[in-house]
Amino acid sequence: MSATRTLFHWSLQADARAIGPHLVRAGFAVFMLFSITASFVDLFGRVGPGLRFFQSITFLNVVLITVSGVSYFVSAVTEEKDSGNLALLRLAGVTPIAIILSKSTSRIISSMMLLIAQLPFTFLAITLGGITWRQIISSYLALAAWMVFVANLSLICSIRCQTAGRAATLAVTILALFFTIDPIVASGLAAIGPGWLPAWFVDSLNALVSIQHKMSVTMQLDQILRISSLNPDFASTQFFWDVGAGLTLFATSVLMFNQWSQPAESGMAEASPAVRRWTIGRCWKLPMTWKEFLFFTGGWPFWGVKLLTYGMILAAFSFVQNAADPHLGFVLHGDRAWICFLTYLLAFYAEVLLYSAGSIFTEVRQSTLSSLAMIPISTVRLLSEKLMAAILASLPVLIALCVAFWCDPQGISMRLNAPLIVTMIATVLISSHITVLLSLYTRWAALPLALLLTTPAFSCSLLLIERTLLLPGAIASTHHWHVSLFLASVINLFWVWLFVLLPIQFRIVSRWDELSQHS
Repeated sequence: MSATRTLFHWSLQADARAIGPHLVRAGFAVFMLFSITASFVDLFGRVGPGLRFFQSITFLNVVLITVSGVSYFVSAVTEEKDSGNLALLRLAGVTPIAIILSKSTSRIISSMMLLIAQLPFTFLAITLGGITWRQIISSYLALAAWMVFVANLSLICSIRCQTAGRAATLAVTILALFFTIDPIVASGLAAIGPGWLPAWFVDSLNALVSIQHKMSVTMQLDQILRISSLNPDFASTQFFWDVGAGLTLFATSVLMFNQWSQPAESGMAEASPAVRRWTIGRCWKLPMTWKEFLFFTGGWPFWGVKLLTYGMILAAFSFVQNAADPHLGFVLHGDRAWICFLTYLLAFYAEVLLYSAGSIFTEVRQSTLSSLAMIPISTVRLLSEKLMAAILASLPVLIALCVAFWCDPQGISMRLNAPLIVTMIATVLISSHITVLLSLYTRWAALPLALLLTTPAFSCSLLLIERTLLLPGAIASTHHWHVSLFLASVINLFWVWLFVLLPIQFRIVSRWDELSQHS
């Protein structure tokens, strides 16, 4: 009986580990079918359907590689720190380069295999027209170089930080600055004007922008996939810059591994009792919320750091606006208020996905499900308290969103229509639920898989929700209800919860109980 139970437990874990690659391949197959269908919308236009199809595939690859940097590659070393195995590996005499090669390089190779597996399917774009085989090969070389850079950037964040959450936050910050440094520097220098900053500082900013242009995979893909660029070079400037930067980061990780990993075991032990009492304190009446907020999301110190960071972003926008036009003052208006609002909205979406991917999976990785099952509370309440901790940790970005909306409520309201609001809310809810569910099945691919499933759905659901809002709105207007649009939005969100979210919630609870019984 015991052997049968052990065999069932082993098979359950094997199925959970094996489902991730199959879901990734299935998701790519579905997205390719969707891209082929969408490419024929412009069949008689100026752009060939094959080029349109391949552009959508490359866009998806860029998104997945970038997201993998903050979910898959970034946990290469932090998973050993979180589980306490790094000290054992170092005690056993395992060298830093052996640890890095086994934990990080193996993930790069497996991800490269996923890119290579796409090639036979993407060559279908040649038969559709508008693209050549040289463009396809050059695009995949650019994507491979970008993967090398992102993976090694995430590796150095994983070695430098003590927890996966901090490493993911650092990687997100660096990648966000990488993609936004060009508009930030251009708009900042234009707003400040000449003569305000030293010449060497301006030259340094322009040099950073020039390096970003050379390393940008989006610019390189845009140049490769132009109709006039039918015979691009295989090895471009972006390829050498990204590979060179990746190798430099890899060498830095090997050299600094022992120094940066040293505080991983002794940092908490050296903290004074007064500091521990201030950061942890007494347990709340909701124990899972207390535990999740303090030991997963970072607690009050990280909460304050996020609030200060979002405040500095708002202050930067206000400073740029006042420097450009002193009559506007420091309260944001127009495009700057809208861009600031979108920045906070993207930060909120990123926080929701990161908390969804790691909250429950942390319990699975640390093998604490059996201990939590012994607590005399139901599974629904336990998961609800985890949700409350995530909401509490997201309050800084929610406060920042409210402040940005308060700066220019009329201008932002004009840009936000009801279908867009309902679609964004539905996308956040669906993607977060899918991320939580996939985190109970896969090891590290829950976040990329969730984005893979919800990215095509966003473009489809926007048009669907826009049409479905018309029927309840028309019915409510015939009965002289003045809240017709609000009522239509509530009805649409109710259907999303009933037919999409509720089944996922039942499956999450069921999967949690299965893992708790066999852990």
